Amino acid sequence: MYEGMTLVPGRECGGCTVCCVVMSIDKPELQKKSSMPCKHCNSAGCAIHETRPPVCRGFYCAWRMMDSFAEEWRPDKSGVMPYLETEGIAPNFELGTGIGLMLVGHPLKIVRQSWFQDFVVTGIMNSVPLFLSLPGPPGFQAATAGLNGEDMLTAVVRGTVKDALETVVQRLRAWDFTPAAIMRTGNDVSVYDSD
Repeated sequence: MYEGMTLVPGRECGGCTVCCVVMSIDKPELQKKSSMPCKHCNSAGCAIHETRPPVCRGFYCAWRMMDSFAEEWRPDKSGVMPYLETEGIAPNFELGTGIGLMLVGHPLKIVRQSWFQDFVVTGIMNSVPLFLSLPGPPGFQAATAGLNGEDMLTAVVRGTVKDALETVVQRLRAWDFTPAAIMRTGNDVSVYDSD
């Protein structure tokens, strides 16, 4: 759980189960492979929401925690799961926490949207550490790239952010995805493909 975390009033997960699919979980009480739905997911959300384990109870995407994300950013509606990132942040940033933007919908369609580009421009211009990621295949880690480099800053200045984001997406798609190791055994709730 995030220290001192407050949630946006009135904002609920509802039927959104994006985190229940894309996340890899390796805790004593629950193991789940990435990009595989949890067996407790159903059309209404989480079937065990009231009794879900602490690892689930303590996680909230950034849409639930930050009012800078409009209602339309709900992950199942936008195709983007925003999350707080504390790793991989260069020491030159004042902020020790950045924002990850995991593209769970059609990546190129999303980065071509003005609302998405506007968010990236605002973050870059305000020196907010930003990361773009694509979920890996089932059981593999996501591919992630930082967006605060010189190329993106130049794209912001030139007004070519769409092109720069498309380039990052292509780079992420070509990523050599690494298997996500699950070290614990026991309560695996991943829904496996029967093929």
